[in-house]
Amino acid sequence: TAEPVLLSLCLCSDPAGVRLVGQQNRCAGTLEIQHQGQWRPVGDRNKLWNLKSGSAVCQYLDCGSAVSVKRTDDSTFRPVWSVSVPCVKLTSGPRDCVGLDEPNYHFSGVDVVCSDLLPQPNISLSDGVFGVYQQGFWVLVDSDFTITCSVQPQYPGGSFQLISDTKKPLNLTLPAVNHSAHFLLSSMGYAHRGNYTCVYHVDVYNHSFSSSQSPALYLTVGG
Repeated sequence: TAEPVLLSLCLCSDPAGVRLVGQQNRCAGTLEIQHQGQWRPVGDRNKLWNLKSGSAVCQYLDCGSAVSVKRTDDSTFRPVWSVSVPCVKLTSGPRDCVGLDEPNYHFSGVDVVCSDLLPQPNISLSDGVFGVYQQGFWVLVDSDFTITCSVQPQYPGGSFQLISDTKKPLNLTLPAVNHSAHFLLSSMGYAHRGNYTCVYHVDVYNHSFSSSQSPALYLTVGG
């Protein structure tokens, strides 16, 4: 089947013009493009969309790479945009690849799930004897304290991983409860000085996702 004739579009008035809709996260959902002032789903009449073309969309949306791309078939015969898939793989803007042979009606659509699905988690210190100074937190030697990892509510469940670059490195995992986890660390010693970070893990859309690391929490120890 011949590829649609390509139309180069100016993105000045709407620098995005591409979105994933229908899910809780902007980095997953049905691919839609704004063209000629209208938002329409992208059709996949010839079943050409794959992980490579999906990754071009994810990168354009600053969502990493594609972990899942699948064709969907809607019961409604609806207007869709025809997009040249080889063009999407080669250009930086999917809107540049919308074909001229419109109007086009079809049942199909394209669902994309991107790798950068999760927000960066937060990390905080509580329930201990500590003070704040310019570089981080000062903790009393031999004290007990709690490091809390949390994330914005989006998906149920999951787990948090607490990692440190200390003399005695930590790598602990707790299940997420109400989108957070509390790591109780006992008998703070000088070997615990260093940076602590959180990573959030969750299974959604039949895939396992991990967030980027949280900002580093630096702890030092004093008497």
